[in-house]
Amino acid sequence: MKIAASLLPLQSATPARNRISPFLPINSTIQSYLQKLDSSFHRRRQGKSLLIYCAIVAVANLLGSLTQDGAYKSALLGLSFPGAGFFHWAFGDQLLLSLGFFAAGLCMFGATLVLWFATGNIIAPTACWIGLAVLATRHDLIGLVDSGATNAWPWLIAPSIIAAGSAIRLRPIKPRALPLPSRPFATVRVEEESRPELSVENCKRLRLLLDRALQPVDRFDGFEWRDQFQTAAMRYQVNFMAYALAMAQHRHAPAARASYDEAQACLLAKIGDRQLWRYWRLENAWGNLRLDSDPVPRQNIMYSGFTLLQMALGGGNTLDLHRSGKVGKTYGLDDIAGLLEAQYRASRYGLLACEPNWIYPLCNLITMAGIRASDARLGADRWVRLSESFLTALQREGTRADGSFIAFRSSLTGIAPPAPGGIVMQAFPCLFLNSLFPELAQEHWHRVCQRLDHGSWDRLFWPVDVGNYVFSRASSYAATAAAAVEMGDSIIADECLRRLELECPSHELGDVIHRERASLWAHTLEIFARCNRANGLRDLISHTPDRKGPHLLAAPYPDLLVIRAVNEDRALDLVLDPGLPNPTPLIELGGLLPGRHYRTGSSEQPFVRSDENGKVSLRVSFNQRTHLRFEPVV
Repeated sequence: MKIAASLLPLQSATPARNRISPFLPINSTIQSYLQKLDSSFHRRRQGKSLLIYCAIVAVANLLGSLTQDGAYKSALLGLSFPGAGFFHWAFGDQLLLSLGFFAAGLCMFGATLVLWFATGNIIAPTACWIGLAVLATRHDLIGLVDSGATNAWPWLIAPSIIAAGSAIRLRPIKPRALPLPSRPFATVRVEEESRPELSVENCKRLRLLLDRALQPVDRFDGFEWRDQFQTAAMRYQVNFMAYALAMAQHRHAPAARASYDEAQACLLAKIGDRQLWRYWRLENAWGNLRLDSDPVPRQNIMYSGFTLLQMALGGGNTLDLHRSGKVGKTYGLDDIAGLLEAQYRASRYGLLACEPNWIYPLCNLITMAGIRASDARLGADRWVRLSESFLTALQREGTRADGSFIAFRSSLTGIAPPAPGGIVMQAFPCLFLNSLFPELAQEHWHRVCQRLDHGSWDRLFWPVDVGNYVFSRASSYAATAAAAVEMGDSIIADECLRRLELECPSHELGDVIHRERASLWAHTLEIFARCNRANGLRDLISHTPDRKGPHLLAAPYPDLLVIRAVNEDRALDLVLDPGLPNPTPLIELGGLLPGRHYRTGSSEQPFVRSDENGKVSLRVSFNQRTHLRFEPVV
């Protein structure tokens, strides 16, 4: 295997990945894409946008030819292209000054385009374009003189842009040839679910999340507040913390309610805090020209879709949008899923906007995973009704001709600009795609492997942690590792975690492991990767957790840490670890047979008797990791 020259241990690993050929040939996906391309909505929207621009340019040229007024001509020229109005005054000694105004105006317009992408603010670029055209008419204010002459060449700028845009849009799209697989490849199937103990190190990593989740719901100590609009937003930290805790519980302690249920309830309360959704008042105003501050109903799946998955995995039933403890509006799990289904059915793209007028395939995959997970909770069939149309839309509108994901697309113009992010933009979506279309996820992961095998990892992994904007590859490594584990690719996962440790060494403080330069979002993804297994998220999403049988109801945190909790037949197998020195906490069990005696496996209290509700409480000293097994006495 060839990954990089520095990966000698990795190159000496098993060359094959114990897989067989893909379920579906990659070329078949590309051919299907090309067959459907002409009917893709984004191509029609691109053509419509181009026609509207052509009409603006034609009208501006026509009106410009009918007037001799210099200010009027400069305004029309400025409307045909941002900042071009300054070129009307570009004569003699004014040429460089006019060029400077044009360059400054173009930079300003570019900044508003970035603002549009970052916050959905459609008003800013529109106002900037018109404002530059108006400013160009006031030549006296900016030190330019009207010589009475007329420049013809600036009027060629817009037609040249139109010609280039038409050539790009109309050129035939050819799929990029992909190298043949260098190793066998197929979906990993786990025949038997294992519930291992949480390792000592992973337990210390998990405490980082529990410490933050279990604090009072109105406090956000340890969370990172950078901005509300992009990837470092605090709501994503809350969402993914809930996903990671749900995975840890599913894998290691499905029979534990203690700590996990309380943490999920606190995180659901936090995601409903106005601090985490007040951004929508601004985004909805400047992106949709609406004054509604409710973040759930439309064009905001970065909140509604992500929260739906959080509720479905974490066991939440209602989302309370509140401010200072006062509930303003409440949505049930079924309410949010129903709203999202209706939006998908009404969407001409077949995909939903993550924020005003911007469509992200990754956000749509997370949202659809939430719909499928809510179906498992509610016994609904929304995913079944939407799956076929969603797959078609994902291939038409969310991928390029070679099958790779676009980062985002403007729903207004249909354009999908190139975006930073590196390999993680292709790897991370596989984590959620595997829960929806596992065979397609394998095709996408194959492309990721090809790039990692034949490229430089330092260049492929973006050197910015998108969770806190610090120069670090922590989030890229952690997100890719999480996807690799889900896809059953232990080689890529282990190498990502190894590099994460090298670039952002872990430190232990008070029995809690953290990485100083890594974002909290990166920490959550690392825990997710370390607690997951192949197809683990897919199983968690597609199956309703069995909440019946003996279970651990209460074990105070941080006195005790739940290392393993599994019910086997009528018995409950527990492994608990002291989080404080020599605690003697009161633990409570539920789901037992009413009025029955149980062996405990503890020398301090060998037997206990459940009450008429099937509950029992006992106090045991914990000076080390302790194994308890509660079995009914025959």
